[in-house]
Order: sequence, then C-alpha cells, then structure tokens
Amino acid sequence: MTVDILVRNNVKVLGSGSQTIVFAHGFGCDQDMWRYIIPGFMENYRVVLFDYVGSGESQINYYDAVKYSNLQGYAQDVLEIMEALELKDTIFVGHSVSSMIGMLASIQNPKYFKQIIMLGPSHVT
Repeated sequence: MTVDILVRNNVKVLGSGSQTIVFAHGFGCDQDMWRYIIPGFMENYRVVLFDYVGSGESQINYYDAVKYSNLQGYAQDVLEIMEALELKDTIFVGHSVSSMIGMLASIQNPKYFKQIIMLGPSHVT
C-alpha cells in the first residue's frame, strides 16, 4: 500500500520565501495551535504545517500501535514529510514532545535541518 504522506499528515505549505520553517505541534494539539504565530512568518518564509497521525485532520487509518509506540515512529514521519517536500536546511520549531521528535529526526538525517528551536521541550526517558 502506497502512503500519500502529505495526505496522511494533513500537510500544508504556506507563505513565500527561500527559507523553510517547519512547525511541529505537541501531543494533544494539532497544527491549528500555530494559527496566531504563522501569519508573522508567511511573508518572508515558506511555512510547513502538519498533524501527527492521530492528531487533527491526519488520516487515523495509518495509525500503527507498534510504529508509534516510541518517538522514532513520529521522527520517521517528519523525515518522510521533509523528503516528500524536497526540503533541506529547514528551521524546525518543535513544541513540547515535538522538540525531541525533531532532535531524533535530525540525528537520523541532518541534511534536512539547519536549526532546531525547542519550545517547552519534554525529555526522552
């Protein structure tokens, strides 16, 4: 089964600019949490928003309890989104657990990341 990653994660690309910012929400939230923040970036940046599987308007039928039993499954989704959009050297803004997800994704494939901004990061145990 071929997964359309952009549909699976309800990916939205907004704004204009050569630098891309990926905004990643924490658990219990969805991309709508950024609605008051992103207007300030859209003129000068390409903004990428998405929902993790199980959140917002993601495709819940792609939820896999084994894959998502740890943060690596979510990090893999982040990398798949970045690959699908052909991103590189992005600014990744992670809220809460997404800070750790972004860190794990950047360790696995650093070419996609220029900078990681962690807002209220949680820790990995």
